[in-house]
Amino acid sequence: MATKQGIHKSRGGLIRSFVTLENGIIKDITISGDFFMFPEEALFVILERLKGTPANRAAIQKNIEETYTKENIQSPGTSPSDFVESIMKALEG
Repeated sequence: MATKQGIHKSRGGLIRSFVTLENGIIKDITISGDFFMFPEEALFVILERLKGTPANRAAIQKNIEETYTKENIQSPGTSPSDFVESIMKALEG
């Protein structure tokens, strides 16, 4: 299982994703960068919820958007779609 990296530049900063797959499912994921998110634990919650998600754009987008809504996440200059782009670049890379 190789870990792949994807990088996407949003208005709010750089988003770097490291994704490990197992049988088409996200087994492990790390996201870092120079963006801001509130509440502080928002990124941790997103990452935990992405584990076990099918590695396709629709499932990842739905998961992140639902997490943003449920957790009332704010990320100035960065949207759920920006995170999806970074993850997809890792998956395609």
